Amino acid sequence: MKTLFCPPCAGEGVTAPLSVSLQCGACGRQWPVLAGGTDFIAVLLPDPDAAARMVGLVSAMLRDPGQLATWLDSGDALEAAMAGGLLTYAQAHFGGCAVPPLPAADLGWLLRAWTDDLPAGPIGLLGCATGGEAWAMRHVAAMRDRTVWLVDANLAALAWGQMLFDNGSVVLPHRTSATRIDWRTTQLPEAAPNVRWLCADALFPPFAAGSLSAVVTLNLLDSISDPFALVQQVEALLAPGGVWILASPWNWQTSVTPPKRQLERHIPGEDVDQGIVDLVTGRTLAGLGDGLQVEWRADDVPWRLQVHPRFAAHYRLQVVRLRKSSQ
Repeated sequence: MKTLFCPPCAGEGVTAPLSVSLQCGACGRQWPVLAGGTDFIAVLLPDPDAAARMVGLVSAMLRDPGQLATWLDSGDALEAAMAGGLLTYAQAHFGGCAVPPLPAADLGWLLRAWTDDLPAGPIGLLGCATGGEAWAMRHVAAMRDRTVWLVDANLAALAWGQMLFDNGSVVLPHRTSATRIDWRTTQLPEAAPNVRWLCADALFPPFAAGSLSAVVTLNLLDSISDPFALVQQVEALLAPGGVWILASPWNWQTSVTPPKRQLERHIPGEDVDQGIVDLVTGRTLAGLGDGLQVEWRADDVPWRLQVHPRFAAHYRLQVVRLRKSSQ
């Protein structure tokens, strides 16, 4: 477990590795874990109290899946966020494996964006939800040859994905209307890739600088409070020569990202697609993405999320493969 660090301490510049028992040698915090699958899920969120509460909530849901409906109706922000993320991405990522199938998103574009030309080191899929990106890339060589970390701040989505990967079959929760939840058997057609699951905040990643060979972020940059900080974090996490697969519809919400932190508001020209690329490669703001260069790009990739049978969100992703300078 020497690859993981205490997020609050790392934010203060202290990067002492966590012990095998997930205790920080610098501040003494003992971090909680969810032990529902074949491997535990460490919960390394910036707020230790929120981390412990999330473990309790998800443990209760695993014992009684009916808790999911209770979360939706409770009015509690944490419960609602976990329920919404699980319901959306279980279907988006694995609805096609349900019996009978449910509408699901197409993640095949990841294989076009991917490259196996990577330096040594693990892969990090940040904001992975239920693990659909890992499933879509299960046949690429890099997924078999190195550790793959699936990282998300939603422990419920991670726990459900872990059950599916562990067992090959699980019941999938999905909305049958805006207010009702049903369950449908889901069966993977082949073995899932070998991955590690980690509950953490992408803005406070518990990894060492320069330790990751590749990072994937789907629908993440426009779903956090500070995308500028995330660009800096990803660049710092990548090893020299490492690759970042960035994909986003740039669907900003001021309730999530303050207007001044929304990237395209800092683009000087009218070409938003090129302006975003210039911004994350250091051409617009010095110090932001200076070490990143574009290798591959697609500006019009369809992405569909089925919220419930009468509501689906249709997006167009901009997908960019960036490589960090080897110098």
